[in-house]
Amino acid sequence: MSGPASPHAPLSATTSFPPTGAATPALPPQPTPALPSPATFDVLPDLHKLLSRLISTSAQPPAPTPTPSQPSGDGPLEIQNLVTAATELKMKIKRARNAVQALPGIERTCEDQDEEMRELEERIRALKEVLGKMGTVNRGRDEDQTMTG
Repeated sequence: MSGPASPHAPLSATTSFPPTGAATPALPPQPTPALPSPATFDVLPDLHKLLSRLISTSAQPPAPTPTPSQPSGDGPLEIQNLVTAATELKMKIKRARNAVQALPGIERTCEDQDEEMRELEERIRALKEVLGKMGTVNRGRDEDQTMTG
């Protein structure tokens, strides 16, 4: 028996009821995982920008090499500076990979997921069958009461 939530709790709050049986299966609570932001996986704009900077270098005369105090996020990019410029993009891809690896069930195979779907479909079918039988029983009771009443 569970204790009351407050000293003035109604009787229903203090009484513990037994499970209702097999007709109403209890579903285990499943916590909703915090999904990463869609921006975590959006690397195409950054990749396009990086490649555009690299391509624009061949069309323009060489520009002076920027110093560390000068951010050069939009100007032409020399091939020797590609690794440095790509570091941010590589880190973003690494964060996206880590976010995917942290998702629950990522280690499951397609076969595991197919098997679970078959089991859930069978469970749905069985529950629909039970509900159908309950509807038939209730309709029969209603007809009996209208005939005798």
